[in-house]
Amino acid sequence: MVSKTYQLRVYSAGAVAPPLQEATDLFEKRYGVNCRLTVGKPEALLMAIAETREGDVFSGGAEYVLDDAEDRGLIIRGSRRSLGYRRSVIIVPPDNTASVLSLNDLCREGVRIGIASGGCLKGVWDDIASKAGLTDLIRKNITRHADACGTLMSLIHTKEVDAIFGWNAFQNVWPDTCETIELPPNLQVYRSTVVGILTCTKNLELSRKFIEFLTTPDVKKIYSDYGWLYQIQ
Repeated sequence: MVSKTYQLRVYSAGAVAPPLQEATDLFEKRYGVNCRLTVGKPEALLMAIAETREGDVFSGGAEYVLDDAEDRGLIIRGSRRSLGYRRSVIIVPPDNTASVLSLNDLCREGVRIGIASGGCLKGVWDDIASKAGLTDLIRKNITRHADACGTLMSLIHTKEVDAIFGWNAFQNVWPDTCETIELPPNLQVYRSTVVGILTCTKNLELSRKFIEFLTTPDVKKIYSDYGWLYQIQ
């Protein structure tokens, strides 16, 4: 029997939080369960969870993040589920003053590129540039590193860079402040948005119920509306 007085504590990386917030609100409304969603940088959230041993569910934008959490004893092995995929793209400001229209444009002299050194986009620039054989040309134009998706997008918002390597869903999360430049299919990278149960949960039954709810058609529709994908082309 699920206790309705229990507060389900859900943690989420920033860039995957918008659809999860809507799904959490729907879960609350449908089942009368009190939920609390905490959003932040995944590394900081996991560090806090390790210290406080409080929380029930964690969602991140890449499987490796939960691999690490599982290795640290923070995620119950076998509890993880994928909530959909995001496809890599180039993100530019709406005015695109550097006229970045393709991956080759990132090799031009003077183009400023931002990349992620942490979070769900860690290493994605390398995967893409290596596929294209453009690693040296792109690396020389990398001028800023960010430790998470949100701080990476802030480089676009403040126009500190001309382009970043991001996800297709960024266009739906930040619709007014960025544009996406598609990559050729052979250069695209996909990563899973994943959710798992924390080993410190005090209500395993409710945590399982919540994760199962996140895989229902109603919630898949929420994620799809934000740009998450369920079929890899």
